[in-house]
Amino acid sequence: MSQSLNRSLIFRAGLAMAGIVVLALTSMLGSIMIAETASGDAAAINQAGTLRMQAYRLLSTRLQTPVDGGVLSQRIERFDADLTSPVITGLIPDGLQHPLAQRYAGVTEMWRDMLRPALLAAESRSSRALVGQTAEFVDEVDRLVGQLQQEAESRIRMLHLLQGIVLFLTLILVLGTMYKLVNDVMPPLRELFHVVNRVRHGDFTGRVAYEGNDELGLISRTLNQMNESLSRMYAELEQRVEAKTAELKRSNESLRLLYEAARQLNSSTPGSEDFRDVLDHLERVTGLGSITLCLSQGEAERAYQRISTQLGDRPDFCRAPDCGPCLSGERVPPRVRPVVVSESDRRYGVLLIQHPAGASPLRWQMDLVETVAGLIATALSLAQNNDEQRRLALMDERAVIARELHDSLAQSLSYLKIQVARLQMLIRQQGTSADQDAVIDELREGLNSAYRQLRELLNTFRLKMAEPGLEAALNETVSEFAQRTELKILLEYELRHCPLTPNEEIHVLQIVREALSNVVHHARAENCDIHLQTTDSGQVRVSIRDDGVGLPEQHARLNHYGTTIMDERATGLGGALEMHNRAEGGTEVILRFIPQVTAGSESVNLLGGTQ
Repeated sequence: MSQSLNRSLIFRAGLAMAGIVVLALTSMLGSIMIAETASGDAAAINQAGTLRMQAYRLLSTRLQTPVDGGVLSQRIERFDADLTSPVITGLIPDGLQHPLAQRYAGVTEMWRDMLRPALLAAESRSSRALVGQTAEFVDEVDRLVGQLQQEAESRIRMLHLLQGIVLFLTLILVLGTMYKLVNDVMPPLRELFHVVNRVRHGDFTGRVAYEGNDELGLISRTLNQMNESLSRMYAELEQRVEAKTAELKRSNESLRLLYEAARQLNSSTPGSEDFRDVLDHLERVTGLGSITLCLSQGEAERAYQRISTQLGDRPDFCRAPDCGPCLSGERVPPRVRPVVVSESDRRYGVLLIQHPAGASPLRWQMDLVETVAGLIATALSLAQNNDEQRRLALMDERAVIARELHDSLAQSLSYLKIQVARLQMLIRQQGTSADQDAVIDELREGLNSAYRQLRELLNTFRLKMAEPGLEAALNETVSEFAQRTELKILLEYELRHCPLTPNEEIHVLQIVREALSNVVHHARAENCDIHLQTTDSGQVRVSIRDDGVGLPEQHARLNHYGTTIMDERATGLGGALEMHNRAEGGTEVILRFIPQVTAGSESVNLLGGTQ
């Protein structure tokens, strides 16, 4: 185990890295220790250097006439403090034999025994002697500063020596490692790269001769085994790749066919040309024979339309109008495979696949044909549902038109018919001209009212939503009524977060238009506010407020038919309409209903707004 470990490249590289790390840590720790011991050298040298300047300043103060004793005492005290400062004394060795300790003791002794007493002496002494003593003391301080510098430089020299030794040892270790790498690792590694490069170009015959017990030897043996395995597998690989490529190509073509078919059949109401394009594409992808689509009504035994990829739209086996056997799938020719076109248990016809004799369709071909049949059935179902919805919407709109005509124009014409009968009776009975004029006036008023109602109904029936959305239609309505009258209309639309169905948008728009029409013709108002929002309960709230005269007692007769139509539209929305007079004057019409987007849904309703 130990022998195998010693031959390991990782172990040997780890030893080299550990040696480099140890040398680096030694250098770093030594540098930190030397730097720590030299951290106060600069401050001590600077502090000692200031003693010279202070000595000359003391001499200058002492030589002044008269001598200022207070200033002199302060400066002597400061000198004592700086001379014995920890900044300097912290660097002085404890041993008295050390040159730096002896030099510091000499400076301290000279200051204490010579210069300080001379400066504090009361009797006047010779200035020349005092200057000489000061110069001698400054020289001693210079020697102390020089000794401090020598100590600092000695530490730096020690640091340089330590780093030089560590660097030398590191270079030796790196060079030794590089030597081992070049002689023991690079030759087998180059051989491995050569064999791998041959493998990369598809040549699996290369072998590595290196058989060491290290990691490179293990990789060499593994690579040799891999080449042997690849050589055995390579013979089968091309065939498998070709098979997979063909399968992927077929899958891609199938997906493209389904995408094109879904896009073409669902883009609009599909026609015979759309079906023909889909069948042609399906025939090319499957590679089968001609494909025929026969469309029928439910369980009918005769098709109403036949579309085939075969020339002339009539396959060889077709026996139309006897379509029952093919549609039922019970009796079809041997080389024809029927696929029912159905959606939700509703039959729309059959796809007839004509394949060559002795070559039955494969599973993937039939799956693709069945999927396309499902797309055709879905397209036909959607087309029928759209037709049914349009038919229901048309019938509903016709019912609304008939109801509005009955409640407005028909009643007005009935009233006019009664007035004509009264006038005929008066003429036959030779009634007074005053009675006849009264009936004629009522006829004229009724005709004017009927004409006005007819014009409003025509405007309603001609209503168009040029831009999609209720907000654009309401803005257009506000502009229309504002141009027709001097009424100031303010629209506040807060339903941008709430999607409405086209039916809901039409009903809301018609109710708002009818309410505005009532305001214009009856309210005598100057301002009108329209506010659309959602409540906390998820309802849509539409409010139309004006500052007019308010509702009369019998407001249902306000315009003879408007309020009734508004109530019916609100009921059609599943909501309620409320009309009342405002306390500050005017009328307010409020419509509330639950939009279909949340009606009957168990999901969380996020349409909450104001109360």
